[in-house]
Amino acid sequence: MKKISSSLQFKIMVCAIFLIILSSFPIGIASYIKSVKIVENKFAFSHLHTVKQIASSLELITNDIKEASLYFIQSGDLRQLLKSDLETDQQELEKARVHVNDFLTYLVGEKPYIHSIYIMGKNNTIFDTYGIKEQTLNLSNINVQSFEWCPNVITSRAGILTYVISLVRPIRDINNFKNLIGYLEINIDEKSLFDEVISLSSNFSENFVICNQNYFILSSTDKTLIGKNLAKMISTKPMENFEQGFFYTKLSGETFLVIYSTIKPLGWKVVSFVEKASLVAENRAIQSYLFITILLALFAASIFLVFFQNSILYPLKQLRIFMRHIANQNFDVYMQPRGNDEVSKLIQAFNSMSAKLNELMNQVYIATIKQKEAELKALQERINPHFLYNTLDTIYWTARLEGAKKACILVEALSKLFRSILANKSNIITVKEEIEHLNSYILIQKVRYQDLIEFSLNVQSQALCYKTVKLVLQPIVENAIYHGIEKSGKKGKISIEVFTKDEKLYFIVSDTGAGASKEVFESALKNDSPNGKIGLKNVNERIKLAFGNEYGMEIESTPGLGTKVTVIQPALKEGDLK
Repeated sequence: MKKISSSLQFKIMVCAIFLIILSSFPIGIASYIKSVKIVENKFAFSHLHTVKQIASSLELITNDIKEASLYFIQSGDLRQLLKSDLETDQQELEKARVHVNDFLTYLVGEKPYIHSIYIMGKNNTIFDTYGIKEQTLNLSNINVQSFEWCPNVITSRAGILTYVISLVRPIRDINNFKNLIGYLEINIDEKSLFDEVISLSSNFSENFVICNQNYFILSSTDKTLIGKNLAKMISTKPMENFEQGFFYTKLSGETFLVIYSTIKPLGWKVVSFVEKASLVAENRAIQSYLFITILLALFAASIFLVFFQNSILYPLKQLRIFMRHIANQNFDVYMQPRGNDEVSKLIQAFNSMSAKLNELMNQVYIATIKQKEAELKALQERINPHFLYNTLDTIYWTARLEGAKKACILVEALSKLFRSILANKSNIITVKEEIEHLNSYILIQKVRYQDLIEFSLNVQSQALCYKTVKLVLQPIVENAIYHGIEKSGKKGKISIEVFTKDEKLYFIVSDTGAGASKEVFESALKNDSPNGKIGLKNVNERIKLAFGNEYGMEIESTPGLGTKVTVIQPALKEGDLK
C-alpha cells in the first residue's frame, strides 16, 4: 500500500480528482466572465475596425483637399491676380480671372463635400464661390505659416448658417517667398463630409462624433453636439495615451463603450458610443450552456486521466528502467520516443546523453591505447645507457690519445645526443634542452654531409624557458635530410625557427629539398615511420595527447621546391603545467 501511495501515478490521480472538484464552480464563473469579456472585446475590435475605416476615409479626403489647395496656390494665374496693381494689363488680368474662376467652379463641382472656396488677396482681390456674408474666421487675424484646419461657421447672404471645416493656406510670391500676397480658404460642408464617410460603413453607431485635437466636436450624428467640447462630456484621458482603442465611461448615468481612432496628420479623433446594456444581452445565451459544459469537462477529464497514464506515465516508467542500465555502466541503450511533447524531448535527451557517454567512453579507451602505443614507441628508441655511455667514453679517450680530433667531436656529440634522450625520463622538457639535443644531432650531420647541407638555427631567447614535448625537432630535421635534401641529389638548406606568438610556441623547419605531394605527408601523419624511427605521426600524436587536439603539426610542401613543417604548442612554463 505504501508503494502505491508513493507512486507518481497515484499522486497524479489524487491531484486531478481534487482539482476537478475544487475548480468546477470557480471555472464556471470564470468561464462566464471570460466569455462575456470575449464577446465585448470582439464587438469592440470589430467596431474599432469600422471607426478606423472612417478615420482613414477622413484622412484621404483631407489629404485630397490639401493636395488640391497646394496645386491651386501654385497657379501662375492666381498669383498674377493677387500681385496685380493699377499698372497691370487689364486684359491679361481678366484672362487670368476666367481661368481661376473655371478651376474653382470645377473643384467645387467635382468634390461634393466642398461647400465653398474663398480667396482674399492683400491687394483686396477676392474670390468667393458661395457668396459669404459673414464668417467667424477672420483671415486677416490668422498667422498661418503653412496650412491650418479650423472649425468655422459661415452665414450666406441669404442668411443661411452652415457648419464647415476650413482649410486655410497662405499664398506667397514665388519670387520672394517671404512676401505674403493672400490667403486661400477651402470650406468642407460638415453634413456632406459626415454622409460621405458614414456611407462607407453599414454598422456605425447612432452616437458618432468627429472632434479636433482640442476635442472640439466638428461633426456628429446628433447635430446639437457640434461646437461642444467632448472633454467636458466624458473623460478623454485614454485618448491622450493611445492613438486608437476602446474604454468604458459614464454618460448621462449610463455606461457606454467608447471606441476611438486618431487621424495622425491632423490629430482629429473619430469617436463612437455604444451602450453596454446592448452588449450584455448577447451574453445571456452563454449561461444556459455553462452547466452542460462543466459536466462535459468532468467526463473529458476522466478520459484524459486514462490517456495521461498511457502516453506519459508509461514512458516515464520505461525511462526509469533504462536509466538503471546507465547506472550499471551499460551505455549502449536506446529508447524509442513517441510524439513531440516534453516527455519525448526528455527521451531524446536521454538517448543523446547515452550515445554521448558511449562515445566518450570509447574515446577515452582509444586515447589510452594510443598513449600506451606512443610510450612504447618512445621506449623502443631507447638503448640501455649503462654500457653505451661506457663504450662511448672509451672510444672518446682512445681517439684523443691517438689524436683523432674529428672522431672525438663526433663521439662527444653522439654521447650528448644519447644523454639528452635517455637521461630525462619525462616526456616534457624545456625548449633549451630540446635545442641542445638538436645541436648535437646537427653537429653529427654536418660532419657526415659536410658542405652538402647548410643548417640555420634561429631561436628566440625568451622561448628557451618554455616547455615542449620531448624529441620534436630532431625527427622533423631528420625527415628533411633523408626525404628532402638527400632525395633531391643536390645541395640544400635546412632552417629551424623557434619563437612564441599570441601565447603559442612555434617550431618551424623549412628545407629546400625535393618536396612531396599533399597525399605523401597525409600518409606520413597516419602511418608509423619505417625502421622503428620516431616519425612525423609519432611527434604529432604526442603533442595532441599532451596539449589537446587543437595543437599539432602543419605541413606545406611543393614538389621540387621544398617543405615547411610548423609545430604549434601552447606557450607554457613550469608553473602553467598541471
